[in-house]
Amino acid sequence: MLLTLEKIYLYVAIPASLILLIQTLMTIFGLSGEIDADFDADGDVDITGASHMTLFSVRNIIAFFTFFGWSGLWLVTKNIPVVLTLFFSIVIGLIFVMISMSLFLLISRMQRNGTLNFDNALDQVGEVYIPIPPNRQGAGKVMIAVQGSLRELEAITDESTVIKTGTKVKVLAIFGTNQLLIETYTLDTQNKGDKK
Repeated sequence: MLLTLEKIYLYVAIPASLILLIQTLMTIFGLSGEIDADFDADGDVDITGASHMTLFSVRNIIAFFTFFGWSGLWLVTKNIPVVLTLFFSIVIGLIFVMISMSLFLLISRMQRNGTLNFDNALDQVGEVYIPIPPNRQGAGKVMIAVQGSLRELEAITDESTVIKTGTKVKVLAIFGTNQLLIETYTLDTQNKGDKK
């Protein structure tokens, strides 16, 4: 009987451990967005790339079976009665699900800390890519370096004439998440910035 129980725990623990390792590596390297599935109370499966953590996600089910399997195997080798082994392996599995959720949440937050912050575009100089209509009558596009990465962003201006393609511009303000208020960048603009 114990040999069979040991095999069951081992057959649960090994594949779950391998899958958990792969999921962890994919999360660390930013590849986990398309692999998680959340289960609603209705029994529907909602496959999303959401970064929120839920108790009944594929990742947490795998974590549960990993630690359920290894703790159950360890308890069986200590000659703990079968009912207690099952109870404690379930409890240990749930504890490690909570730990796993916390770790993946921490990793997720660390990844978000490296995301692009468009506030860093303020006072940067770029170049018009698509002409910008005057007096905020429409938006054009500018190419501008934000946090060391060249970005094409929507831009508007308060100037009274169209700002043409290839014109150097400076970012005065940021609206929303990625719309810039810009002005033509000239020697006078540069001197005003130096005096601040």
